[in-house]
Amino acid sequence: MVGEGADADAGQRAHAVELGRRLAERTGTSKELAQRQRAVLADSRAVVGFRRSTKETLYPLAARSARGVRLTDVDGNEYTDITMGFGALLLGHEPEAVTEAVREHLSHGLRFGPRPVEAGEVAQLLADLTGMERVAFAGSGTEANSAAVRLARAATGRDRIVMFRGSYHGHIDSVLGRPGPDGTHAVPVSHGIPHSAVSELIVLEYGSQEALDTVDALGDTIAAVLVEPVQCRNPALRPVAFLRELRDLTRRRGIVLLFDEMLTGLRPHPRGAQHHFGVVPDLATYGKALGSGFPIGAIAGRADILDGVDGGFWRYGDDSRPETETTFFGGTYMQHPLSMAAAKAVLTHLTTEGPALQERLNARTDMLAEGLNEFFRAEEFPLELSHFGSMFRFTHRADMELLYQHLLLRGIYVWEWRSFYLSTAHTDADVERVSDAVKDSLRALREGGFFPASRPRPRAG
Repeated sequence: MVGEGADADAGQRAHAVELGRRLAERTGTSKELAQRQRAVLADSRAVVGFRRSTKETLYPLAARSARGVRLTDVDGNEYTDITMGFGALLLGHEPEAVTEAVREHLSHGLRFGPRPVEAGEVAQLLADLTGMERVAFAGSGTEANSAAVRLARAATGRDRIVMFRGSYHGHIDSVLGRPGPDGTHAVPVSHGIPHSAVSELIVLEYGSQEALDTVDALGDTIAAVLVEPVQCRNPALRPVAFLRELRDLTRRRGIVLLFDEMLTGLRPHPRGAQHHFGVVPDLATYGKALGSGFPIGAIAGRADILDGVDGGFWRYGDDSRPETETTFFGGTYMQHPLSMAAAKAVLTHLTTEGPALQERLNARTDMLAEGLNEFFRAEEFPLELSHFGSMFRFTHRADMELLYQHLLLRGIYVWEWRSFYLSTAHTDADVERVSDAVKDSLRALREGGFFPASRPRPRAG
């Protein structure tokens, strides 16, 4: 798509200006809030994708209410949500089981301080669903990944960590690196991250033979290989053979294989991406769907590695004691009572429903992807809907920023980083509403001069 800036013609610029005017008119209170709060509220979301040409429409929407898949913003506009709490709302907004569990807990007070009764129950439920041996909790996905890396280093006595280009593992300095010029040392992704923070980080190409060769060559120095099995930024990349070979290689070289299942955990299958790839890592981290909107992180995996949290199993009434040396692990909110109550409700629901819940949701996402991709091909629009399970993203071969503004105008809630999700609360009618909005948006852009008319198809016969 031709850009809406200096290279745009008069018709395209007029379309972009009118689109921005309509969107600002519709969501004026959100825009006013963003302007009024900018001086005091430092918020990276408010500047994602900044460009002068669309500056007037660059502000997060503020919401008044949400239930199921419906959001209502502060101006009273209703949206069908496909952002779904950045992937956390597998069961939709305010699922009854979760809301009731939290309400019941609060009816007896928050009880913040003592260990929540639910903590052990949630650990058992998560272990049963994922096939893992032990579980520890954290306050967020970033905390969980930070602790998992520390546990891997403690277990192996090594320092180096391998991750892959395009993956995201939270905002701890030690994983905020990109490939360095020599291919073996990472460099920081932004100012404020010292080179020393990523000095033990190696960033490789996901799915490549070169990555396997590098891991093998440096194996004696690597503590963990950190993998986002299906990258939220590239859901079409699913290197099954690569991951299975990586599993064999890390096992042979004594390296901890760590799956970041923040987005894929529980969503495509109760066992997440591990089920799809047929690969069982040594550790896996969870969050997002586990808390259904409440902040939570979890590390699950081999007991001998998780024993680094508390020293391992021991009994009362005999001379047993913690046998494993521990590493530092802690946090004020790592077993927050409300998050534990919510997670217990989520996991109980998923256990009761079984894999059929994810199978139905995956099929509904398949239907959306197949229908839209057929439309894109037939109408010669340069994009594709890539998906894994119920996680999806529009892959562009052109600048598509105005598409998302059109979707907002048509009542589809999209967020700034453009990764999307369906939930069990979405119906076939919701999917059709999303599909129609995408088609109508692209047709409007074509009418605005951003795409050439599609070539007429030859008649049959």
